[in-house]
Amino acid sequence: MKSRLVRIFLLIALALVLGLFLPYLVAHASPPAQGGPPPIPHAKEGRTDCLACHEKGLSGARKVPPDHAGRTNEMCVACHQVKPGAPAAGGTPAPSTSGTIPTIPHIVEGREQCLACHQAGIGGAPKVPTNHAGRTNEQCRTCHQAKVLPPVVVPTRVASLPNPTNQNTCAECHTTQGGASAEIVAQHVSSVHAARGVQCVACHGGDATKKVKEEAKSKTAGYVGKPKTAEIPALCASCHARVELMRQYDLATDQYSQYQVSVHGIQLAQGDNNVATCFVCHDGHATKEVNDPSSNVYPQNVPALCARCHSNTQLMQPYSIPTNQFDLYRQSVHGIALLQRQDPRAPSCATCHGTHGAAPPGFSEVANVCGSCHSATQDYFLKSQHASNAPGTPKCVTCHGRYDVGPASEAMFADSGTRGCRSCHAPNSPQAATIQQLADAITTSAKAYDDATLAIQRAAGTGLIVAPEQAKLADAKTNLITARAAQHTLGLDTVKEKTTKATDISKQVQANAEKAIGESVIRRQAMVIGLFVAAIAIGSLYLIRRELYRQLPPKA
Repeated sequence: MKSRLVRIFLLIALALVLGLFLPYLVAHASPPAQGGPPPIPHAKEGRTDCLACHEKGLSGARKVPPDHAGRTNEMCVACHQVKPGAPAAGGTPAPSTSGTIPTIPHIVEGREQCLACHQAGIGGAPKVPTNHAGRTNEQCRTCHQAKVLPPVVVPTRVASLPNPTNQNTCAECHTTQGGASAEIVAQHVSSVHAARGVQCVACHGGDATKKVKEEAKSKTAGYVGKPKTAEIPALCASCHARVELMRQYDLATDQYSQYQVSVHGIQLAQGDNNVATCFVCHDGHATKEVNDPSSNVYPQNVPALCARCHSNTQLMQPYSIPTNQFDLYRQSVHGIALLQRQDPRAPSCATCHGTHGAAPPGFSEVANVCGSCHSATQDYFLKSQHASNAPGTPKCVTCHGRYDVGPASEAMFADSGTRGCRSCHAPNSPQAATIQQLADAITTSAKAYDDATLAIQRAAGTGLIVAPEQAKLADAKTNLITARAAQHTLGLDTVKEKTTKATDISKQVQANAEKAIGESVIRRQAMVIGLFVAAIAIGSLYLIRRELYRQLPPKA
C-alpha cells in the first residue's frame, strides 16, 4: 500500500514538472527543418492590413500559401511576430538593399494622390511600372517613404547701413540720369516699400549717404548691385519669411517655402530663369499692396498677369504648354463673373493653381480643387461612381470644362456633345434611363418653381402682401439647388427626395398666390358694385332733398 502511494506521488510530481517546463522547452526549441512562421520584417503600426499586400504578393511580399486561404489579418499576427530590429513605427524604413524602392522627393502633404501624376507620368514624374498596376495611393505610400527634406532656412538679409532718414543719394543720382534709371526711382517712390521706409539699400546694399559712386557702391558698404534672377526669391524672403518683421503688417511668412516646391520654384532651382519670380508678379520696383486695384496681383488683374507669360507662344513652347487658357477663361462663367461683373468671389488662376505654390492640379485632385468653392457638390460627387480613380471615370472638368467652364443647366442631360451625359452613355443603355429620370425630376421641379415665381410676381403686382409665400418659395429654391448638387451622386432617390419637396412647396405657393389673386378680383368687383350702389344712394338722397326743399313754403 505504501509503495502504491509513492508511485502515485511520483507520477503527480512528474506531471507538474512537465506542465511547468514543457512550454519553455517548446518555445526555445530549434525550429523544425521546414522552418517556423516567418517573422514580420517591418513594424505593424500602420500596416495592420496584412492581406492588402500578401494576398497577391504586392511589392515583392510573400504570397499567402494555399493552405492559409481564408485566414484573417488577426490570424496572421497571431502566429507571425515582428522581427527583432525591425524599424520602429514612425521611423524611416531601412533602405532597400537592392535599391529598388525610391524615396518620395517632395513633401506628401497636399500631394497624397500619387497616381494623379505617376499614372501617366505627368510633369516628368516616373510612371507606374507595369508590375505595379492596380495599386492604390495608400499602397504607394506603404513602401515609398518621403525623403527627409531639409528645413526651410530663412535667407540672410542684405548687409547694409541703416536707411538714411532724409538722404538717399541712390534716388538723387538715378533721377539725374533720366531714362530707365529715373523710371525705376519713380516706381519705387509709388511702392508700398517706400511708404513703409524700405529704401534701395535694403535690397541692393551700399551707402545711400555718399555722393561719390565709388564710395556709395563700395564692398565695404555692402553693395551687391542688381541681384540675379535665381537670387530674387531668397532676397525677398530675407524679410518676408521673418515672422518678427512681418507680424506688424499681418502678412504671411510661408511664401518662400511654398515657392520652393512650386513648379516655378523647382524650375528656377534647376537653372531656368524664364519662370516667374516675386519681381515679375509683384510689380517690380513698384510693389503695391494686394488690395490695391492697380496692383498686378489684385484679384481682377491676376488672369492678365498670368497671361503675360502663359499666352506667350514662344515662351511656352519649350514646356509644351498650351497658350489659349486666358482666351478660354474670359469666355467662361468664372471669367465673365470676375472680369465683367467684377465679382471678387469668382475664381482666378491663383484660386485653382495656387499663388506662391503654383502647380497644376492632378486629374484626381480636380474635384478637391473645385470643391474648395463648390463644397456641397463635392460632397455629393464623392459618393458617386464617378469619384473613382479608375481610368476613364469623369471628373469635374470632363463635363464642365477646365478653363472654359460653361453654365451648368439641365440641357447637359440631353447633350450629345463632348460634355453631355450622352457623350459617354448610349441612348439605349441602363444609365441613359437613369439620366432621363434625373432630368425629368429636376426639370419638373424647376418648372414648378418658375411657375410659382411668376404667380408671386402677379400677386405682388396687384398690391397683395406676398412675404409669407416668398419665404416658402425660398425653401423650395433651396431644395431645388440641393437637388441639382445631389444629381452628382447619380442616386435617383437622393435627388427625388429634394425635387419632391421643391415641387410640392412650389405648387402650394402657386395655388395660394392664384387663390389670393382670385379673391382679390372678387373683392375688387364687390367694391365696384358697392361704390355703384353708394353712388345711386347718394344721388337718390340728393334728389329727395331737392324735392323736399321745393315743397317748403316761401320765406316771409
